[in-house]
Amino acid sequence: MKTYDNHGNLLNEQNVIFSDDGKVTQTNTTYDTHTGRVAFQNVSERDSQGHVKTTNTLGGKLRP
Repeated sequence: MKTYDNHGNLLNEQNVIFSDDGKVTQTNTTYDTHTGRVAFQNVSERDSQGHVKTTNTLGGKLRP
């Protein structure tokens, strides 16, 4: 899902990926509206056992 401001600039993007082995990956990417570059990304990965690993990145992007 993508979120845009009133001027059509991309603000935020959220993705959820379900794999066959029961893993779930959620990404939340926030963009700088002035430059269009990635400002922040949060990636949460949950395995089939329910364990969650979260990674936060400033100024870059780990996953699509």
